[in-house]
Amino acid sequence: MGTTFRRGKKWGINYIDDRGRQIRKLVSPYKETAQLILNKVELEIAEGKYLDIRKSKKILFEDFAQQYLDTHVKLQNKNFGNQADLIKGLVKHFKGHYLDQIDPVMVRKYLSFRLKTVKPSSANRDLMMLKSMFNRAIEWEILFKPNPTKDIKPLPENNERCRWLTEEEQLQLLANCLGIARVLVLMALQTGMRWGEIRTLKWRQSPQSNYVDFENNVIYIHESQAKSKKSRYIPLGETLKKELLNIPHQPNTDYIFLNPQTHKPIGSLKRSFKTTLKRTGIADFKFHDLRHTFASNLVLKGVNLYVVQKLLGHATPKMTQRYAHLGSDQLREAIEKIDIQRNSVMYNIPSTKNSTNLAQTCIN
Repeated sequence: MGTTFRRGKKWGINYIDDRGRQIRKLVSPYKETAQLILNKVELEIAEGKYLDIRKSKKILFEDFAQQYLDTHVKLQNKNFGNQADLIKGLVKHFKGHYLDQIDPVMVRKYLSFRLKTVKPSSANRDLMMLKSMFNRAIEWEILFKPNPTKDIKPLPENNERCRWLTEEEQLQLLANCLGIARVLVLMALQTGMRWGEIRTLKWRQSPQSNYVDFENNVIYIHESQAKSKKSRYIPLGETLKKELLNIPHQPNTDYIFLNPQTHKPIGSLKRSFKTTLKRTGIADFKFHDLRHTFASNLVLKGVNLYVVQKLLGHATPKMTQRYAHLGSDQLREAIEKIDIQRNSVMYNIPSTKNSTNLAQTCIN
């Protein structure tokens, strides 16, 4: 409970606000007025804490989306292009609604609508974006109501796709790639990097960025740019290094793969990649499958799954396990080694009598 106090010719109030902070301030030359102000403040705190009648700010979803981009996405140095595209889709659906009008039913209807045209994984990315946006709205005291996505669980996903190219198909694909697309495909095949990690690569070390360290022959993926939120190093092979150094270094930018028209990182390779696949005769294949091909190449050459996991940047071994069957030869060799050892023991037992005693011992 708050109190009033006197300092010189003025009266002040002392209270604990709704965030648990102690507030002391002078408000009036009269004690009665100070008491009335204190009573009003305490009533407002009680209403906000217990009756939840604090009013949310009237802000349209599209206006808050722009604020979120400017004050959160850019500040956190997230993958701005991908984040902006996600938000653009959300704005298209929720445009015209005030932030405090959006409830769990509207969110669920939106997810159902999305599932008609996209996979559960894409709908889940939309859900995570909405969750983050409403959390920021609450944190910034724009919204005084529960997050409408709070009790909505992500949809079950099936991410077990493991399409990969044979060695011959890889060579054919590279032979049919033109211009900068050839370097981009080669990088995906030799590093296993995601498209978003490749397109934002820089020529030199830069804060919170992916970059190539040509002196030490490594590629550094910053945690803010990684899906697992963990930084990692990938060795840079000589073939890829030569290809990268042949790319003209554009002035006034550190980005390696630059769109000459926008002077920003290249946005998409879908159209040219699709054309290349058609020219090569490769069907049912996506750029991301080059990452699967990279992992498959490693496992087929005997690299253990722990190393593959680290190179891919998987947070847990679960995703890497999809490549385990490709290492069947190594598994078979391991069993054969055990079999040979047991074979040596079993067929070098001195006598039948000893064998009988051994069996009896096991039974007992």
